[in-house]
Amino acid sequence: MSLPEVLQWIKFGQKTGTLIFERKGIVKKVFVENGLIVSASSNDPKEYLGQVMLCFGWADENILQEAFRLQTTTKRLLGRILIENYGINEQQILKALRIKIEETVYDLFLWEDGKFIYADGVLQLQQHDRLATAITIDQVIFEGARRSDEWKEFRRSFPTDDVIFQQKGGKRDIGPLSKDFITLKIYDCVDSTKSVRRILLETRAPEYRGFEALAKLFFGDFIEATKKSIAQPEKPLDDSPSLLMQAMDHFKSKNLDKSYGLIEEYIQTHPSDSEGQTLYGVVKDAYLRELYKLCPPEAIPELSLDISDLNEKIFNSREGFLASRVNGQWDVKSLMMLSPLGELESLKILKRLVDEGVVRWKEKDEANAKK
Repeated sequence: MSLPEVLQWIKFGQKTGTLIFERKGIVKKVFVENGLIVSASSNDPKEYLGQVMLCFGWADENILQEAFRLQTTTKRLLGRILIENYGINEQQILKALRIKIEETVYDLFLWEDGKFIYADGVLQLQQHDRLATAITIDQVIFEGARRSDEWKEFRRSFPTDDVIFQQKGGKRDIGPLSKDFITLKIYDCVDSTKSVRRILLETRAPEYRGFEALAKLFFGDFIEATKKSIAQPEKPLDDSPSLLMQAMDHFKSKNLDKSYGLIEEYIQTHPSDSEGQTLYGVVKDAYLRELYKLCPPEAIPELSLDISDLNEKIFNSREGFLASRVNGQWDVKSLMMLSPLGELESLKILKRLVDEGVVRWKEKDEANAKK
């Protein structure tokens, strides 16, 4: 079934239940009552409430890092902590929640493949995660179809994420486009050095909204490409069952980095293979444990190079983004909480930065003195 077909089935059946979508380790839950969407959740860090707060400037990284720490010790809701401890307006929290839920649902229309299951009943849905006003299926299908069509157009113009833009004719008034907060924020972030991926990471803009803003600025003649985007032919995925055996062999020999790469490639072509999914979970958990041994949660990383020299060592936008957050104050756990990249990806990058000599660990005595 296509996604619109699934949603139409929910609508006409007036279903009350939970749709669970999965693709490449990303799991999204869409909660419906009487054929209406009342909430959604995702394990994609880019779609967490904190990232929405950062995107719209309703909280900064320092406030969010402190709030996460309080949440760990007090077990209170993040929204409650931000309201009661940091004076964040409750309406901003509610608005952020709606944006989070809408983007989680609409992003499904950009998935080219995936699998889903449906279960009766709203599973594990808390009252504080419910929308005050439900979203209709017709609204979702209409907006999702629009986004899907425009996404294909964006990708024809910008087939890869490494294109770099500059403000055309210098910084200027972008007219009516400035009324959209994300478009204005993206425009301010364009500086002739950052790739599209780095801009999206820096602004925390949702994937579609970020590309939409770039397209408006580009076709409105406000930005121009300084490095052209050339689509590389996709390397065909190895569909051989031997990938599974290779991943298992590397896992047994404790070569977890290689094992994880192989099993991740395998499940892309075998998403319904239960044996592959089981091995993926086992390898990922073991790999995370290994990375945390090398990058302990309480350890504090600091840059061993001047920030202006980082381009010599940083090889992609994700590494540059994470390195720019290493300030000699935040420990590994704090960086993981703030990162939109995901726990495993962030740890892999941090390990590589340490291996490359870009980052080093702060001495314990010095770290304690800072605290």
